[in-house]
Amino acid sequence: MPNIAIADELKKKKAVILYIGSRNQLDRELVQRADMKFKAIFTGKLRRYISIHNFIDLFKVPIGFFQALYHISKFKPNVIFSKGGYVAVPVVFAGWILRKKIIIHESDSTPGLATRITGIFANKILTAYEETYRKNKKAQFIGPLVRPDMLEGSKREGYKLTGFKSDRKTILAMGGSLGAVKINNTLWSALTQLIPKYQVVHICGHGKSGKVLSNFLLDKLQESYVEYEYMGKKLAHIYAISDLIISRAGANSLAEIEALGVPAIIVPLPGKYTRGDQVDNAKYFYAKDKRRHKIIKNEKFTSKALVDAVEELTKFKHRPVKKEDFKKPIQEIVKIITL
Repeated sequence: MPNIAIADELKKKKAVILYIGSRNQLDRELVQRADMKFKAIFTGKLRRYISIHNFIDLFKVPIGFFQALYHISKFKPNVIFSKGGYVAVPVVFAGWILRKKIIIHESDSTPGLATRITGIFANKILTAYEETYRKNKKAQFIGPLVRPDMLEGSKREGYKLTGFKSDRKTILAMGGSLGAVKINNTLWSALTQLIPKYQVVHICGHGKSGKVLSNFLLDKLQESYVEYEYMGKKLAHIYAISDLIISRAGANSLAEIEALGVPAIIVPLPGKYTRGDQVDNAKYFYAKDKRRHKIIKNEKFTSKALVDAVEELTKFKHRPVKKEDFKKPIQEIVKIITL
């Protein structure tokens, strides 16, 4: 999503853009919906657990490299920009072979494996956190990337979308574009305690709908609970009516929550499933506003812990923020790309 926001700004400068992504259908749909040419390549992902896919993906990486080499040779870009992730590795390496200017951005507080690899070939490494690359001469701190349209939501549209009332507090629960099973299950188990007092918007992720809830419970929740598998630009309107956000600690989500000044309950994905980036992100996020935010470990995120945290944090109002400050990093990236 930050890539699409950057691309929107580049289009204003008449840039012609090719997006190279994974073979994931959601990637293709989002990019094509943003009116960009999309090419998919084979990609290999290093999983931090034993899986046959780790072996299979070893063969996908070289295939992806030659595909990227072909697409870049044909498109002849002036600049390759990467936001990291396993898709970026074959693309950046192919671009380096072809002597293209390469700029990458790391959103997390600590660089991931893909960034550590692509950083070797990059001309410039842009970061969201000052601590990420203090001693690297290529590095430049510019701040977190926030989609500008996410800061311009309408309360009127938000209440219209949900059918909610403005005289009750609204909670938004989300787990990224793929959802988060732990957040989903804990929220569902706590709904009967939350609904009498609060209204809940739940973005559960593709294929993770709450159809598991009984018809009786759904009828009871009808006026105070609404569920979406995914939200695009309409998320801005949901943000506008949210008094509290429950989320994982993905860099993009935290950047938007910080820019909105909304109190938040953060449940970082534990290190045994990741390289620990969400845990690190959550620490930095919490340090910026300890009164309005609460970090709950994944294994301790129970319905009781959730309800208690909601009761504690909904007492706080939004923190005043200067939205323009959060729009500057994308503007800075566009400036660097077009130099």
